[in-house]
Amino acid sequence: MHRSRSRRRWALALFILAAGCRSPAADAAIAEQLAQMSDALVAMRDQIAVMSTTVDSLVIVAAKQDTLIKKLATASGMPTP
Repeated sequence: MHRSRSRRRWALALFILAAGCRSPAADAAIAEQLAQMSDALVAMRDQIAVMSTTVDSLVIVAAKQDTLIKKLATASGMPTP
């Protein structure tokens, strides 16, 4: 158990040292990349919403055409499946 605590302390000390050695320019670059990723995700979500609306609209159009085809087939005396 004592070894485990010692390892944790060393790991924590190394983490603190590593965190303290990071450059502000690197942090700014990472922040910029995260902001760009966020913007890209928002754009993707917007595109998915547009596509979903388009697909829903196409489904409605296909259903109307199917109904029209069935009505024309019935009016002409053709069997429909």
